[in-house]
Amino acid sequence: MKKLVMWAAVAAVMAACQSNANKGPVAEGEMILVGDSGQVEDVYEIYEGMIPAADGPGIEYILTLNAEIVGKDTIYSLSMTYLDAEGPGKDRTFHSKGKQEKVYRVVNKHPKKGVKLTPGNGEPPIYFVMVNDTTLRLVNDSLVESVTNLNYDLVRTK
Repeated sequence: MKKLVMWAAVAAVMAACQSNANKGPVAEGEMILVGDSGQVEDVYEIYEGMIPAADGPGIEYILTLNAEIVGKDTIYSLSMTYLDAEGPGKDRTFHSKGKQEKVYRVVNKHPKKGVKLTPGNGEPPIYFVMVNDTTLRLVNDSLVESVTNLNYDLVRTK
């Protein structure tokens, strides 16, 4: 019985080596995606924050950005919960999904890097500027920030 198990293990290792050998060598700098499904949707970042609202205590944003893959469109998912939208304690949530893309602009002689979210339902795009590695800030389509002291930041969660 032990010999049968050992031969099965050897056969499994040989099969794995054979399947990797058929793929050929990996070039330096070539990206390798690892995972069962191989889908881009499996790699993402989540940002959360409370954005000011005109008629309520605020809008809770939960933004999911899928991983950026060169040459491929990536997607986003956004949940916006308007606090007390229909009275005290009665929130209202809206969902948006669509395409995300990186945008670059020069604002006041400084280069800015941002994210453009284009909803799939035809609504106008939403723009965020990348403040740092963990923070996005809601801005206009020229990547210009609001001149108020209010907080328009979303912070990446773990």
